[in-house]
Amino acid sequence: MSNVSTATKNSPRAWLICMVASLYFFLNFVQMTKFNAIGHDIMVDFKIDAAGLGALSSAYFWGNVFFLFPVGLLLDRFSTKLLLTIATIVMIVTTFIFSFLHGMGTAFWCFMFTGFAGAFGLLLPLRLISRWLPDKMALASGLAITIGFLGGMASQAPLTALVGAVGWRHAMWVVGFFGIFLLILFLFIVRDFPAGVTREMSHEEAMSLAGLWRSIKGAVANRQNWFFGLYTCLINLPIFILGAVFGASYLEQVHHLTSAEAAFANGLLFLGAIIGSPVFGWISDAMKKRKLPMYIGGVLSLVVMLMIMYLPLNVSGVYLLFFVLGFVTCSQVITYPVIAESNVPENIATGLSMGSTLILSGGTLLIPLFGVLLALHGAPTMVSGVPVYSIGDYQFAAWMMPISFVIAMIAIFFGKETNCKRIA
Repeated sequence: MSNVSTATKNSPRAWLICMVASLYFFLNFVQMTKFNAIGHDIMVDFKIDAAGLGALSSAYFWGNVFFLFPVGLLLDRFSTKLLLTIATIVMIVTTFIFSFLHGMGTAFWCFMFTGFAGAFGLLLPLRLISRWLPDKMALASGLAITIGFLGGMASQAPLTALVGAVGWRHAMWVVGFFGIFLLILFLFIVRDFPAGVTREMSHEEAMSLAGLWRSIKGAVANRQNWFFGLYTCLINLPIFILGAVFGASYLEQVHHLTSAEAAFANGLLFLGAIIGSPVFGWISDAMKKRKLPMYIGGVLSLVVMLMIMYLPLNVSGVYLLFFVLGFVTCSQVITYPVIAESNVPENIATGLSMGSTLILSGGTLLIPLFGVLLALHGAPTMVSGVPVYSIGDYQFAAWMMPISFVIAMIAIFFGKETNCKRIA
C-alpha cells in the first residue's frame, strides 16, 4: 500500500472517519456490559442463578471468539464500510429479538449472534486507524477504546435508570433504535481509504486460498500476537467481570452499597478507562516505548485490586478505587499498536484478530468461571428470587483477578519491544 498522502494523514476528516466508526464499538460495549443493568430482571424472568447469568452473558464472548479470527481475514480483504454496515444490521436485529425472548436457551443463542456481530467491534475502527492515522495509532486506538468504554459507562447508571423506568425489554428497544441511528451515520461518513491510496492486497491475492493460508499462518506464528494478546486478556478482567456482569452484585453484597451507588461505581470504572485509554496511548507514543507503561499498569492494577478486595471502604473509597482501577488497567490499549507494528501491512487486521481472540477469551471463559467459583464456595441465600452470596464467596472468586495480573506481566516479558516502529 502506498503511504497516506500529506493532505489526508492525521487530517480532521481522517479523525472524524475513525472516531465515527468507533461508535460501533460503543454499541458493542453497551451489549457486552448490559447485564449489570438488566441482570436482576433476567434472573427473575428466566429463573436462573449467578452461574446461569454468567453463562448467558458469556454467549456474547463465545460469538466473539468463534468469529474474531475470520473477521480479521475479512477486513484484510473486503470493504471495511460494507462489513460495518452488515455487522450493524445484525446487531440491531438481534437486539430486538432478544427483547421478546423468555427462555435461557433461545436467549443464549440470540446473544451469541450478537457476539458474532460484536466480533467486528474494535477491529473495524483499528483497521481504519491503521490506514488513516498510521503515525498516531496508539493515541487513536486509545480514543477508539475510550469511545467503547463510554458505551460501558452508558450501560451502568443510565441504562439502569432506563430499565427502572420502562423495563428491560423496552430498554432493549431503545438500544436497537440507537443502532439504527448509528447505521445511518456510518453510511454517510465512513470511507475505506484516503484519496490516492490503493488496497493493501490485490483482488487475486484476497480471493486465493494460498493468500488466505499465508495470512492465517503469519498471524498464528507471530509470538507478539500471543504474548500481548494474553496480557490484554488478563488485565482486562475487571472490565469483563465487574464492569460487565458481577460488579453491581459484588458491591451491594460485599461493600453494602445500594443498587444506585453500585451502578455509579461501575460507571466510574468505565470513566477511569475512558480517561486512561488515551493517556496510556499518549504516554507510550511520547516515550517511544510499549512494554514499560504496560508493566507499570499491571503493577498498579494488582495493588488497586487488592485494596478493593481487602480494605474496609466507605462509598467514597469504592468510588475512588473503581475509578483508579479503570484508569490503570488501560495499559492494555498499548497491545493494539504493538500488534499492528509486529505484522506486515496486508496482515494487520488478521494479526489484530488473533490477539483479540485471546483478549475476548477472557470474557468467554473467565466470566462464567467467576460465577462457578461463587457457587462452589458456598450456597447462596435467595432474596426475592435473587441469589445472595457471602463476602467470603466473593473474595474467593475475586482472586482470579490479582493472579491474572501477575500472569499478564510474565507474558509481556517474553514479548519484543517495538519502540513504536514497525518491526514486521
